[in-house]
Amino acid sequence: SSDLGTMMPLSDASDENFASGNMGKGFAIKPSDGKVYAPFDGTVEATFPTRHAIGLRSDSGILTLIHIGIGTVKMRGTGFVQYVDQGQHVSEGQQLIEFWDPAIKKAGHDDTVMVVINNYKDIKDFKYDVESGEVTHGEDLLTLSKPEEKSNTNDQK
Repeated sequence: SSDLGTMMPLSDASDENFASGNMGKGFAIKPSDGKVYAPFDGTVEATFPTRHAIGLRSDSGILTLIHIGIGTVKMRGTGFVQYVDQGQHVSEGQQLIEFWDPAIKKAGHDDTVMVVINNYKDIKDFKYDVESGEVTHGEDLLTLSKPEEKSNTNDQK
């Protein structure tokens, strides 16, 4: 089994921006291995030169940000390998990023991985399949309905 780590509530993250829910609704994982996989079929919306985070849009329109560690932007990409490019379509379970956990700790940063759904307000059913504890690769952590379509009848573009 490939072990991802220990899941915990986002509110336990030591980064206020994430813990407060400002960035969106989601969860955090204390990683036991340094691999980040696509949680769904979708498109890479945002990549960063520092490779410490990645933004994805699922084929059904769910916007997700995966952020590795806290303060890791200061590492300028050292210890991070990114396997995908912006605009690329990815399949569920595909490896996106690999990171060297000891490098993060050695640099004195928190290695918590935060996963947030940025457009959670558009999603009617937001269900945690797992609240906490050990999680493995391929396990369902969230069940989300498709975002609600906004009807813009008087939208004259």
